[in-house]
Amino acid sequence: MFYGQKDLAIDDKSRLVLPSLFRDEFKGPICYASLGMDGCIEVFPEEVYLERAKKITSLNDFDPKARQVKRTFLSNTFSVQIDSHNRILLPKPLALKTKVGKKVVVVGMFDHLEIWDSDIFLKNQENAESTFSADAMELNLN
Repeated sequence: MFYGQKDLAIDDKSRLVLPSLFRDEFKGPICYASLGMDGCIEVFPEEVYLERAKKITSLNDFDPKARQVKRTFLSNTFSVQIDSHNRILLPKPLALKTKVGKKVVVVGMFDHLEIWDSDIFLKNQENAESTFSADAMELNLN
């Protein structure tokens, strides 16, 4: 399971070294990078991605919202190789859409990772942490 966060840098070739904190959860050399729902890049181990893709592809094609979710998810997903130095190449279309720069924060989200531009993550977290207690109560997490 993925938890915690790590500040990292993207190299000049748009590669990110997977930190040892997260590395063991990837069972093979393939993972999937996708556009996250909140302006980040999501990275899934292969088995987790396949579960999520199965749910999304089973949506009703006659429902316009379902088609749009399916289209957005699948057209913004890339198969990514984990190289022998435990690096992944961030797909350029995702980096552009999420405004990921050279400094990033990698966040463990239990079954996948999120890759955020550092500045964007800090701004989002300031707001999220100030409403954390109220949001948890609203979601009945007390």
